[in-house]
Amino acid sequence: MDLKAAKAELREKSRPYQTYSYYLIIPIFIILVFLLSLVGYNKGTFGTIVFVFVIFAHVWASKLDLVRKRKHVAPILMYVTQGLGVVLMVLLVTEVSAGGTGNIALGISSLILLPIEIIAIVFFFISANDIKKACPTMKEDAKAARLEYQELRRSK
Repeated sequence: MDLKAAKAELREKSRPYQTYSYYLIIPIFIILVFLLSLVGYNKGTFGTIVFVFVIFAHVWASKLDLVRKRKHVAPILMYVTQGLGVVLMVLLVTEVSAGGTGNIALGISSLILLPIEIIAIVFFFISANDIKKACPTMKEDAKAARLEYQELRRSK
């Protein structure tokens, strides 16, 4: 086997395990960002990082054929949350510029966005479980492919 084929096989065999890892880590990050926002820490940077991870996980999950279609629900809910967040922030800025305090917009955003994020967290865990059921030996397959690729790389 040549190095290119081994690298392609490594990518293919490690994709389920990487996607599974992302689908487990993203909900933990979402919960961490929420807890940091309760303490008063600015969650803007962490929210952006979580959103980037969601995009990566969604792209990788879309390439998994063995897993059911519900793997797309959690990332799509996160996209909806981000879109609604932008719309509600425009509402907040409009309300504050009109002389209000912004409490109504913040209340609406927390009543709408928090339940959607909780549902997304649940679907991330459900999808991770689906990936684990569809590929029970994903960790071993990824390790074996990585070892084979490293051996071929060292030999050349």
